[in-house]
Amino acid sequence: MTRRYVEPVRVARFTPEGDGAPDRFLWRGRRYEVSGVLTGWQERRAWWRVAGEGGPTPSPQRHVWRVEARTRGREPGVFDLAREDDHWVLLRAHD
Repeated sequence: MTRRYVEPVRVARFTPEGDGAPDRFLWRGRRYEVSGVLTGWQERRAWWRVAGEGGPTPSPQRHVWRVEARTRGREPGVFDLAREDDHWVLLRAHD
């Protein structure tokens, strides 16, 4: 089962020599350690939904990483994390 979200997360990234994929993230007060990057891709986003909100026009593309991660005392899960301009969001959690 896949649950969809569009919730902000705080992400720590790999070193600049890497591909920019996250290595840990904070979501809903829990710290998740990434044990593996499963895949990554670029996708178009619905930039027009926020374009009229008075800020700069957002980028029409975002990079998404599907990662396997776990928090203390829990089984690992699979998450889709996206970098949107200057912030990160959690898009999906897969069971």
